Amino acid sequence: MNQPVPINIDQSRILVVDDDEIIRKLLRRVLERSGFVVDEAGSGEAAIERIQAHRPDLILLDVVMDGIDGFITCRKIKNSEGMDEVPIIFVTGRSDTGSIVEGLDAGGSDYITKPINRHEALARIRNHLKMRVLMKFQREFIDGLKKANLAKNRIIGIASHDLRNPIASIRGLSEFLEEAGPLTPDQREIAYTIQSTSDSMLHLVDELLDLSVIESGEERSDCEPCSILEIVSSSLNIYQFTANKKSIKLLLEDEGEIPAVLLLDKMQFRRLVDNVLSNAVKYSPTDTSVTVFLRREGDLVKIIVEDEGPGIPEGEMHKLFTDFGKTSVQPTGNETSTGLGLSICKKIVESHHGRIYAANREGQSGAVFTIEFDVNKLAVRV
Repeated sequence: MNQPVPINIDQSRILVVDDDEIIRKLLRRVLERSGFVVDEAGSGEAAIERIQAHRPDLILLDVVMDGIDGFITCRKIKNSEGMDEVPIIFVTGRSDTGSIVEGLDAGGSDYITKPINRHEALARIRNHLKMRVLMKFQREFIDGLKKANLAKNRIIGIASHDLRNPIASIRGLSEFLEEAGPLTPDQREIAYTIQSTSDSMLHLVDELLDLSVIESGEERSDCEPCSILEIVSSSLNIYQFTANKKSIKLLLEDEGEIPAVLLLDKMQFRRLVDNVLSNAVKYSPTDTSVTVFLRREGDLVKIIVEDEGPGIPEGEMHKLFTDFGKTSVQPTGNETSTGLGLSICKKIVESHHGRIYAANREGQSGAVFTIEFDVNKLAVRV
């Protein structure tokens, strides 16, 4: 069984701020016996000067003092560089709710009432110091994860970029062999296998590149006024050729009231629409339809893509929008699936302050993917 790692708070520096010298000496004696380093200040002004010389790990702060009171002192300390995460515990004779709330609003972490109970005070101090250490560990852990993720994205990006050209060359050479002919049936089958495999690998490489670029934040083009209707119409025109191979009709239902333009990252938004539309065509049977609805509901603009495929199996909805997440449903035309397309969509939608979700059609076969955005967050400012 894993044992919890002990949190060392010995020699933590505590600043005691009180205009009563007797209370300061009492607290110093109790704290030093418990292994803490203690500084003193007799006023709020002196406390602010003291933290410039020796930054404390925790502050015990009296409320009623000559000069600026504890609440004002707390606010000034919290506004000092590097002090926003240092816990401040008020030491006060006031125990009414209003005073406690005022202290917490000023930035205090806790309070100890006078007369001071030594055991209670030490317990509260130790808890806040341990929490501060844990928060520091958490920040360092998160920073480490971010650096590791950036390194991962760089490696994936470099590897994908370096793989793309040779894979494209292999595909091009296989096409050349097929056209150079004549080939025997076995040779033609081999050439076709090389082409289809190369296509699958290129698709994976392209999606890995997309994912690494989006996650790394390297592709940050400024948003510009764009027409959602134009982007969706253009994507439909391009995918109509692919849909025709499976006798699938692509339909657009513009229900009106869509803003003429919104502030969008045009390249990423086009990638979003392409991925959702491609996904619908990929899983749709022959002789069916895929319909795109453009709809306005209050402040929300919705792009709804509805297909007539098998839908999303019960219990597998959670696999959508995750990296390499795949359901048990198979493409209907032997197309490849990397499990990255919808994950990329989710990241693009979130970068536009929107959300994407899926459901099955009610009473009919098929899936419905909905992309929605708040008009107010993407509106063009005049």
